[in-house]
Amino acid sequence: METTTYHYDEQGRLTHTVTLREPEWLEDDVAWALAWKQEQAGLCPGCKLPLEETTDPANDGRYRVPPATRCFACTPLAEAHKEYAASAPGVLLHAEKDEE
Repeated sequence: METTTYHYDEQGRLTHTVTLREPEWLEDDVAWALAWKQEQAGLCPGCKLPLEETTDPANDGRYRVPPATRCFACTPLAEAHKEYAASAPGVLLHAEKDEE
């Protein structure tokens, strides 16, 4: 929200204006954003797990990779991306579930 106040001299001429704006981010918004940024900084860029845990020598050999899972929406999207690879930029694709 924005409020502008106009100030005039004795002859009625505009001398200056003052515009007050509400902040776009409240204190809680800033606090949440900073906490998220700090959390992201503590994650491994590869696996996205907490570096504090994944770099601890006590955890050497304690991680495994479970079997792969297929996303049945990503599969047709990947095929469609191949089909449109030569298209002009800006082609937007999305997956929709067929109704039964």
